[in-house]
Amino acid sequence: MIIKKFIAETMNEALAQVKQELGEDAVILQSKRLEKSGLLSGKNLVEVTAATPDRHPPPPRGRESLISDTMKRSLMDGVDSSRNPNLGTKRYGRHTASTIGSGTKEPEKSPKAQSADLGEMEQELRNLKKTVGDLTKHLKGQESPDVPEVLRQAWTDLISNDVPRSEATELIVELSRRLTPEQLPDEDLVESRLHDLIAENFRVSRLRKEGRKGDRPKVVALIGPTGVGKTTTLAKMATNRKLYGESDVAMISTDTYRVAAVDQLKTFASIAGLPMDVVYRPEELKRAIEKHRRREVILIDTAGRSQNDREALSELKVFINSAPIDEVVLVLSANTRSEDQRQTIERFAAIPANKVIITKLDESSSAGQLFEMSKLLPRGWLYLTTGQSVPDDIILADELLLAAMVAKKEYFEQLRSNSFMLPTAAR
Repeated sequence: MIIKKFIAETMNEALAQVKQELGEDAVILQSKRLEKSGLLSGKNLVEVTAATPDRHPPPPRGRESLISDTMKRSLMDGVDSSRNPNLGTKRYGRHTASTIGSGTKEPEKSPKAQSADLGEMEQELRNLKKTVGDLTKHLKGQESPDVPEVLRQAWTDLISNDVPRSEATELIVELSRRLTPEQLPDEDLVESRLHDLIAENFRVSRLRKEGRKGDRPKVVALIGPTGVGKTTTLAKMATNRKLYGESDVAMISTDTYRVAAVDQLKTFASIAGLPMDVVYRPEELKRAIEKHRRREVILIDTAGRSQNDREALSELKVFINSAPIDEVVLVLSANTRSEDQRQTIERFAAIPANKVIITKLDESSSAGQLFEMSKLLPRGWLYLTTGQSVPDDIILADELLLAAMVAKKEYFEQLRSNSFMLPTAAR
């Protein structure tokens, strides 16, 4: 795509320059009059910004019209009048005021004339928006894989849901290999096969609800960056009946950097009637676990660590290695920027986490980033959290649920409004 600005004394001259350099398929993005000042004093100039979707602009093919008559009238209105500065005006409600020149006002128009003017302006704005939309579709179409229309639409849906273009293309190309020409007209079948293909990229896992490993409790520790909701997630795990809510659970907090986090977990523990200890040093963690050795499950909340603080990550690793922990779970937020997410996963790889929990799905505007995360996280996805309510807003990770969210933004929004319960038709 090429975008250029052209300056001339009149709109016609500017449009002629656009046609000369960008060709007849160019789109006018903006036009304005340059004020008379400085080096431009004494001249009334017009500036036009135009673009072409072609990487190499085609040569002009004649004198055909560059833009529609309606759009041309919109651009010419108030701009080509630069030959007479007193005619360049802007409308404000029932009044008109000169934008340049001596300040002479035009006669006030009747309400009927004003209504006609507004209607024409609205129509011109709709035409301009449609032109920009067509240009966007054209650019997307140039980058889409060479596949039948039903697959190209699936590719567009993936892109609109923030799946990276390269990965969306790989998915659609692989899907086209798996489908026969006879299957392509069946949109429901194509959609189902796409969900299956996406689901193959998610590795889902489960934590055993029964707890104890031999003669000792099962110990699970949550780690992750600051602000992802580890403390609230741990409280949900401890009290939700589908997880550990029916087990004999104890909780331990090592998050002594934030008094609020300890107080929050104490409140949850008090309401749920569960024992809780606070640990300040790594050597105390093993003793705290031993203290609750008759429990079925021990859940450990750790301090959030920035992925950019290598010293803090080293301290966290010492804590995790200081005691017999069965499952280390990395907690990540769904609404983190892709680049930050990638860096977080890379830096936390120094700590041997073997499970993943994704939080704050309810706060995310799209789900395509989950597919990218699946490539970076070859670990078992355990749970998804969908709100702040304890113990309810946590669900088991499900491959088809994740696939449906990734495939189309519309699906993700519907699932979000339905508490992320997968519709029967998508299973």
